[in-house]
Amino acid sequence: MENFWILFLCFTVYSFLGWFVESIFCSIPAGKLINRGFLNGPFCPIYGVGGVALIFVLTPFKDNLAILYIAGVVMTSALEYLTGLALESIFHTKYWDYSHHRYNIQGRVCLQNSLLFGVMGVVGILFVHPLLIQTLHKIPSAALPYIASGFILYFLCDATLTVFTVLHLNGTLGEIQQIIDEFREKASDLKAEKFENIQAAIGELIDEDRKAVYLKTLSELYEKMDKMEKEIKFFQRRVIQAFPTMKSVRNNESLQRVKGAIQEKTKYIKRHK
Repeated sequence: MENFWILFLCFTVYSFLGWFVESIFCSIPAGKLINRGFLNGPFCPIYGVGGVALIFVLTPFKDNLAILYIAGVVMTSALEYLTGLALESIFHTKYWDYSHHRYNIQGRVCLQNSLLFGVMGVVGILFVHPLLIQTLHKIPSAALPYIASGFILYFLCDATLTVFTVLHLNGTLGEIQQIIDEFREKASDLKAEKFENIQAAIGELIDEDRKAVYLKTLSELYEKMDKMEKEIKFFQRRVIQAFPTMKSVRNNESLQRVKGAIQEKTKYIKRHK
């Protein structure tokens, strides 16, 4: 049983290290701190799973650097691809998109990141894991179950909160999208391909009565959407900000509006500090 607790703590440490490295990697070019990861806390479980899997499968090849690196690239790429596919299937959202990178597979993995993951795998197996195991074995055996159980409870709570947050966000986006679609259907004769162009199209109408009706309806629509956008909670904003290339499979137009509203609010706060 002790081996299980050690293994789970390895998963926890790799989840944290993955979160730390990715957050730094994304924060530097953005010029601001980005809390990466699907969960709210400082852990990315995909790195924990990947780290443990690499240790199990590739440790026998640690003396062959070429095999170690290539296998690390393949395994981590497969894990990232399958994780992205699973999240899209469950939550109807594409949380990362590498389509703008050269040599990508359906935007879920790209060569640049895969090569970096391979390096991380080699460093992890040759240097990080031996040191980690040595450190964990210094923890008294009687304390291991309590420490690991504490992290298990934490992960369960964070995962529950995150799933609830994402489902609530999807519901809000669905409501906003429904409002947009309903108005676009009513104003189909305006021939405005983008929602943002509808107001300009209304201004070009000659019939003042129709123009007044559309403007009144548009005003009510914006009022409803603004209210919903303002009701986006802290944890929902965190998820959106954690994944700058995030796209909704079903409600992407409303998601992009919410992202724009969050960016404008952030700029406003910075200007008035």
